Order: sequence, then C-alpha cells, then structure tokens
Amino acid sequence: MLIELAGSSVRIEACPSIAEDIAAAFPRHTRSPAPAQRTVIIRSDAGGLYTVDDAIEPPARELTRGDVMTFAMEAIIRALVWELSSSVALHAGAVCKNGSGILIPGRSGAGKSSVTAWLVEQGFQYITDEIAVIDEAGRAFLGLTRAMVIKPGAAEAIADFSRFRNAQVGRGGCHEMFYPADAGSAATAMVRMQPCALMVFPEFSADADTEIGVLTSGQAVARLIDCNLNARNLRDGGFGALSRLARNVTAISLRYADFGDLKGALDALADIAIEKARTPAELRRLLAAVARTPTETPPAPAPAAPAVQVTAYDVPPATPRGEARKLTIGMATYDDYDGAYFSAQAIRLYHPEVRDDTEILIIDNHPDGRCSAALKRLDQKIPGCRYVPMQARCGTAVRDLVFSEASGAYVLCLDSHVLVQPGAIKRLLAYFEQDPLTNDLLQGPLLNDSQKKVMTHFHPEWRNGMYGYWATDERGVDPEAPPFEIPMQGLGLFACRKAAWRGFNPLFRGFGGEEGYIHEKFRQAGARSLCLPFLRWLHRFERPLGIPYPIKWADRVRNYMIGHRELGLPEDRLIAHFQERLGKQTADDIVASIKAEFDWA
Repeated sequence: MLIELAGSSVRIEACPSIAEDIAAAFPRHTRSPAPAQRTVIIRSDAGGLYTVDDAIEPPARELTRGDVMTFAMEAIIRALVWELSSSVALHAGAVCKNGSGILIPGRSGAGKSSVTAWLVEQGFQYITDEIAVIDEAGRAFLGLTRAMVIKPGAAEAIADFSRFRNAQVGRGGCHEMFYPADAGSAATAMVRMQPCALMVFPEFSADADTEIGVLTSGQAVARLIDCNLNARNLRDGGFGALSRLARNVTAISLRYADFGDLKGALDALADIAIEKARTPAELRRLLAAVARTPTETPPAPAPAAPAVQVTAYDVPPATPRGEARKLTIGMATYDDYDGAYFSAQAIRLYHPEVRDDTEILIIDNHPDGRCSAALKRLDQKIPGCRYVPMQARCGTAVRDLVFSEASGAYVLCLDSHVLVQPGAIKRLLAYFEQDPLTNDLLQGPLLNDSQKKVMTHFHPEWRNGMYGYWATDERGVDPEAPPFEIPMQGLGLFACRKAAWRGFNPLFRGFGGEEGYIHEKFRQAGARSLCLPFLRWLHRFERPLGIPYPIKWADRVRNYMIGHRELGLPEDRLIAHFQERLGKQTADDIVASIKAEFDWA
C-alpha cells in the first residue's frame, strides 16, 4: 500500500487486518508497486502486541490493537514530510466548496479537527484535518485526506452530525476516527491544488466567549511558522511561501467553546470568502468593521437590560434534507406559529402548480420557545417542509440561514406572515429559467390591505428611525409590465439565485439596518435590484398581541453603522437622523458605545 502527497510517498507494510484499517483511514491510498521514499512497517509481536517502525523515530513497541492506529498514523505523517523539500507542509485542517478552499492551521489540541468537522456538517467538502501542502505562490494548497482524529469531548458531538453518523472508522487509543460518509464520492476533486480563500486559526477554550478577530499578514505569518512541519528541509525555512500566503489570503482568529456559538458566524464568513468571491482586501475591510484583533482589550460591556424570566422548551431536531427542488421558499420566524402556518399552507393551497418544484424551509429563531414543537410538526403535515432550529444568532441576519440551508438553486425568502398572489411563484420560476445565471436581487410590489394600492420600492431617505420609506413607481402598477430597477425595498419578500446571495454582515445584531444595505451590496458587486411587477405580496403589519422579540434602538443604530462601514458609505446623515429621532445625548452615547466596541475613530 502506497500513500502519496505532493511527490512524497510512503509504503505501508502491515498484516491484513491492520492494512484494512489504514486503507479505511487513508481513502486516497494506492496499491501501486512504484518505489517509495520511506517505509512504515507494522508487525505483530508475541502475545498479540504490535510494533510501529518508520526508521525515523525509535520503534513504538508493545502496542495493543486499540493503540496501534494512533502510532501508525503519526508515523505515516512523519514519513511523508521527513524529506519533503518541494513545498511547505502545514499542520492544518482544510475544507472546500465551489472550487475554493479554507485552511484551518493550528497546533495539536487547538481544535482544528473539530472546526473542520463542523464546517463539513455545514455543507463544506472534507479535505484533511492534519496536513496541507501550499504552493510556492502562496495561493493554493493540497491536503492529505485521512480519517479525522477527534479527541475525547468533541467526538460524541461530532458522531451526532448528520454527515458523520455511522461513519466511524475506528478507535486509536482514546481518540475516535471518523471519515465523512459522503466524502469519498468527490475524492477526485481533492487530488489537485485548491485555491485558498480564507485561513482560520482556531483556539478551543472551554471557558471562553466566542471571538472572531482579523489578523494582519504579519500575525498570520507568525502563526503559520508555528505550524510548519518541514522547515528544516527548505532553504529559507519556508518563510517566503508562508509570507506570500499571508499576503494573498485573509486570515482570522477564532476562539470558541461550543459548536453552537459558531453557527451564523464562522459559516457566514466562510460563505462570504468562498461563494461571494470577495478579495482579501474586501474581506479585511468587512472583518475590520466587525471584529477586533486578539491583541486588543475589549471595552467594558454596556449595561445589560433587566432579564426577563421565560420558560425554556426542548429544542426540536432539524428535519433531514430531502430531495433537492428547483426553488426553496424560506421563512425565518420567532414565536409566530400562526404566521408561519398560514404562509406555508397558502403556498400549498394557492400555488399547487409549483408543489413539485419547491421546498418550504422554516428557520426557527427561537427554537426553545413555546411555538417550536408546533413549528417542528409542520414537517410531518406539509409535504416538502423542513424545520431548522437556530439559537446562536438572533435577528434580521438569520435570514442568511435560509440561503445556506436551501436545497434549491433559487431562493424566495419571505417573512413568516406573507401571502403571495396566486400565479406569482410560477412566474418567478419561469423568470429564473429564462435567466438561470442572474445575479440580481428580485422583489415585487407590496399590496396594501385593501389590495387596491401597490408600493414598489423604498424611497432612499431617512424617516422615523429607518432608512427608506414606501413609495410607488407607476411602472409597477401594471402586473404585466417589464422589470425595472429600484433603489431599495422592504425585505418581507425577496429572491435571488442561491449562489448569487451576497449575505448580511455576520455581526448584525437584533433587528433593523438591512433595507438599503443589501441592495447596495448587490450593486457594488455589479448586480441590480429589480422590481418584478407580477411578484405581488401581502404582509401582516398589525400585531395586536405585541411583537414577541425585542427591538432595540441601539441594535438598529449599530447595524446601520456596521453596514455603512462595510460598504464605505458616509455616516454623517445616519448619526444626524438618530440625534433628531432619539435626542442628541442618547444618540451620541449609542454611537460612542459602538465606536468603542469596534475601536473606530
């Protein structure tokens, strides 16, 4: 058996049972008779014990059957990099999606394998959790695919991941070894260099709050040097290639204590880096706007609002993914069972012609609330309905999860209390089929409750604590009129191709600040915001029983300021409006707190 990586190869000589375990743990091994640079020998000794010998370190002797795989995998990795001099080998995990990869470098015990496994569960393709070789230009990498070696504590959680259930390869000492069940189907995609879109340097700390920070290229180089496995073989110790990698690829630090804290943050940044084709400069600007470097001392937190005593209910499990459909109709909801129920059932009742082409996706933003169990049961009552709980991130930006969870190539995102005019969804599907690669953001006119008037867009001016207010363009009065560009719209209903979604800033908090922001984000990417006059909808605005989620002025101002910083927009009119709306002292205090939080001048 031969294991190869970047021109380096190791031959494994072992008894049949051990050889089978190694073949399962290294799915890209070959049985080639070609010569190898080094050989790892695993032999059985008297009494059923084993010896592992790589002729580099002293042989590991008297190993039990349960321990032998741990030492064998270490010996194989050591032998692969021992004479490697053509490129830098990093101690790193790696995943990929859509032809671009993410490197996850770190020392042993940093949590890189766990972060790698979590990203695989979010839909990324597994490459490695141990070693990656970077190209000389510092722009791409090649990973050694092997079974993930997960330490005690994380193994139980990872074993419950949908892509790892029943995928255990074996045990190595106290470690569990997993190989994602569906990773082998794409093995050919992993034997070539992957362009690197992002580097994540993880640090697991059981007592830490989750923190994501942007790293300078100098900080990234220092961390990469610490992960270099073959510096002794390279003329400059690999410094040149690592420096180029740090300059070419955005790097972030990640401190975390729990997988739940990563949802909606790390996956959002990964998608921004890979799916939105953002340049390193753009990503650094975004991250600088929302995260502080780990060398800085965080400011004292603002006084917390009085705690409200609520009953916590059991969080229902997510519905497994079903058959992919053309269009995902998704809605994020917070304790609004009635709204979600009627919106979902109205789609089934009044749009029967699209039933076979659509899935209904419900993102529960309060899954330990009183509506969660009833919302979950909709997946049994409504064919094609999926339920996904979301605890880690609350507010308007949770709608990003509609796009990341969608099975459809196209996505229609609704508020959980919106009704769509009959025939409009069928026409939307036809629009996508006529322009299948569109990158535009698509919306339609809002009908008022009398259904006698339509509002086609938001006029881009400040009013009543919001940027934008409802207005009508006469071109949208006729439902048969052609599409036309609009400056912005309310986000009760919007659609786009899944791969074209630009995403909300991952550090938005609470509600407000999204209208206009997302439209400008599409425009800056070279796309348009369009009104499709046929795509008409009703929105329930009245809430006589009250709004179940908190709405805070501080969150709204914070989101607007983060969005303006990300997009490079001036803040003077924003601040002046909230000074007028809230009073100068109150607004100035909020703005000062936000600037201190992100260390803005």
